[in-house]
Amino acid sequence: MTFELFVQSAIIGLSIGAIYILMALGLTLMFGMMHIINFAHGAVYMLGAFVIYYFFHLWGIPYSLAFFIAMILLGLFGFGVERFIYRTVKGNIEPTLVALLALTTLLQAAGYPVFGPLDKNVPSVFRGNYIIFGTPISAERLMIIPVAAVLVVALYLFINKTKMGAAMRSIEQDKEAAALQGVNVNVVNAMAFAVGFSLAAAAGALIAPIFKLDPMMGEQPLLKAFIIIILGGLGSIPGAILGGLILGFIDSVVATAVGVELAFLLSFVFIILLLLFKPNGLFGYEV
Repeated sequence: MTFELFVQSAIIGLSIGAIYILMALGLTLMFGMMHIINFAHGAVYMLGAFVIYYFFHLWGIPYSLAFFIAMILLGLFGFGVERFIYRTVKGNIEPTLVALLALTTLLQAAGYPVFGPLDKNVPSVFRGNYIIFGTPISAERLMIIPVAAVLVVALYLFINKTKMGAAMRSIEQDKEAAALQGVNVNVVNAMAFAVGFSLAAAAGALIAPIFKLDPMMGEQPLLKAFIIIILGGLGSIPGAILGGLILGFIDSVVATAVGVELAFLLSFVFIILLLLFKPNGLFGYEV
């Protein structure tokens, strides 16, 4: 591997990792508070991409505005899922998992009659290349990194510097004690759903101009997000960030060096070996 190819694949890996991080952070936030795995996360990612297709490509709304519309619409959808699914089954883990799995199947199946059977394409938003260490890097991929970084910092500030974030942290530590202190658990849970869905929508919106869009496009990112939260530790936000970077590096740099199939195999070998020595992941804790 030449130096130029290494630089190119490393930056592409960072952009891929940034998408994985956004997906994994939403899952991690919801698991840390409610101990559920949101199987609908991949479908939300897909819907975020299709919002960009319609609002930006077909209706001519500026991409930045369409990006925020995607986050807001899917955040509101998250509120609805919490209110009408999670709260209806009283937060019981098994019924919630089944309901969310049914929801993602419904959304994917409905995608074909709603969006059409053919793949969709979103035109490029950031055209041209940047030269980094003598290597041309697509502006489209490069811009994913700062946008995702801003969202990660915003999530950190929200969790650590706001009253709602403090309420989320208190519920994560002890839901019953938080409720006794006056925390409205239902409202905070709804906010966690909204934030998690918004992050998944942002990931889909960022990737929309790069890959083809179809109703099943969220399956692979969802699988990657599951791998990341296991690798980083269930419920750990720093673990999700580090895990996303590691997996992005494997999917790009290692895949470039040894091939996609072998890199895919090595990613699972790495996770198995890690969990043998750290069963709770890099930053995980007992649940």
